[in-house]
Amino acid sequence: MYETRLANREELPLIGNYWFQMTREMGEVDGLPVPSSQRVSEVIAIFEKEFDAGNIMFKVVTDEINEIVACAGGLIREEYTFPLSEEKSLFGWVIAVYTLPTHRKNGLASRLVEEVCDWLKDKGAVRARLWSSSSARRMYEDLGFRNMMDMEKTL
Repeated sequence: MYETRLANREELPLIGNYWFQMTREMGEVDGLPVPSSQRVSEVIAIFEKEFDAGNIMFKVVTDEINEIVACAGGLIREEYTFPLSEEKSLFGWVIAVYTLPTHRKNGLASRLVEEVCDWLKDKGAVRARLWSSSSARRMYEDLGFRNMMDMEKTL
């Protein structure tokens, strides 16, 4: 019924719109600000730039009529492992994880996130990070993600 595959560049605008739906739902659940439609266009441009550079990839799930019903992306980055560290390491972001509401509870997001993490590892990342809504946190914990030590204060 469901097929998993790599997304192509022409599908990035749809994935950008799914990212927007994801952020809207996170806003509803956790009170986060919802980005503007202009920001969606900017995010799609970032997706395209990073896709062309080979730093980002998206996996998608299609249904029986070949429509994309779920997506998840991986973005590779370099960072200092901790403040004042002298060594940088590669790490990955899991981004834009979204499943259409009528296709949820089928394990699609879990499968995509695992495949994205495999890609990040193959690219040399030593860890993966993500931002999660409170409603998705358990799924990510079941996949081995854990809370980090850093704290935040809005200034």
